[in-house]
Amino acid sequence: MAGMFFSCVNDLENIKLVTATDDSPDQIVNNIHTLYSDTGVVRFEIIASRMEVFTVPEKKTIFKNGFQVNFFKSKDSIEATLTADYAEMKESDNSLFARNKVIFTNFEKKQTLKTEELFWDQKSKKIHTEKAYEIIGEKSYVSGYGMDANETFSEYNTHKVSIEYNKDTLK
Repeated sequence: MAGMFFSCVNDLENIKLVTATDDSPDQIVNNIHTLYSDTGVVRFEIIASRMEVFTVPEKKTIFKNGFQVNFFKSKDSIEATLTADYAEMKESDNSLFARNKVIFTNFEKKQTLKTEELFWDQKSKKIHTEKAYEIIGEKSYVSGYGMDANETFSEYNTHKVSIEYNKDTLK
């Protein structure tokens, strides 16, 4: 009886050298749905098809394929939704940067913000953009460059603005 035996040893450090680069994420999560709470109350949820987490050179999370953030008013009530084709969250300053087809809708106010770039400071609970924007409401249309708002887009300040009203809907 004759036989041959083969064995293979994988050195983890050699595998890392072959498969990982400095640009590789430390974690990849597909089809993520996560809830963020404060003092036991869910404030918002993030839904994305892919999330990449990096720890070097700084800790950040990237949503290359886009994402959706739902802001809750109460347990089962979504007050606003933010979507974008790309986003980055930075843990160091608790901020989020969204770009490419950014759409932010507040359902209670029945208004939608459209822009190409948006910053969200989670500490101050404020959003802002310096880019061109449109705010579309039931009875108004506002456009301009630069605006800031609270994080649910229920109150906002506009800069370099033009406004159009439909006279028929104001009656």
